[in-house]
Amino acid sequence: MDENRRLTPSEIRHSKILGRIPVPAGTRNNHRDLVSHTPDDDMAIAAIARDEGWLTPLTPIERIRLRPWQQAVFWGLRLYIVVMLVIMGWGFFHVAGA
Repeated sequence: MDENRRLTPSEIRHSKILGRIPVPAGTRNNHRDLVSHTPDDDMAIAAIARDEGWLTPLTPIERIRLRPWQQAVFWGLRLYIVVMLVIMGWGFFHVAGA
């Protein structure tokens, strides 16, 4: 880059679709370079998992006890769904048979 923060012609990559795409010279690493510098061995992954706490077991999830009024509300919702399905079915077959 020059002092006016413009890219020099050697730092511009050409594309068939978009025309010229400015790419600074320091970021011209290809995929092979990035993969070769990435530590993907099993020991590194195990160390990351240990440091992040991914190996510790999760706390068990238990069902909560619902209060009687909460159970009544849920049973009411179930009854409402059944009634609505019956009404929708009756309306569908009533119109379909006409």
